[in-house]
Amino acid sequence: MNANDQRDEMLQRLRSSLSKAEDHMHHLRREDAALVYASLAASSLGTIVAGLAAALGPTLGKGPLAWKVTCALVAALTASATILSGVHKQQAVPVRLGKASACVLKLRALEMDMTLGSRDAAQVAKEYQELAVNYLEFVT
Repeated sequence: MNANDQRDEMLQRLRSSLSKAEDHMHHLRREDAALVYASLAASSLGTIVAGLAAALGPTLGKGPLAWKVTCALVAALTASATILSGVHKQQAVPVRLGKASACVLKLRALEMDMTLGSRDAAQVAKEYQELAVNYLEFVT
């Protein structure tokens, strides 16, 4: 295989891995935003319902049953916020997003090196292999 074929093959491999890593990164961004916004919405709604109940009385009718329903609604909203925050932390979305972003940047740098021809394909291939080992979940 000649040098141009090696360069083309390496460039194709880099672009394929870059596409996969970018897909992972975009998915993680959406997941991160969805969990954060859902948690904030549940927490905010719980606070609003509790505040309105404190200021104006139960929001769903009058009497003891209305208070029970209002308190249950506040409890459900705040529990949802807590669960969503826990899921966000448990899945380590921000950490994984940071790793995916670093992987994308490194792949872009290698792609740029190959495109400009500023580095030897064998050297880039070696760096790519190291990158693939460290960021396996994003390049496969």
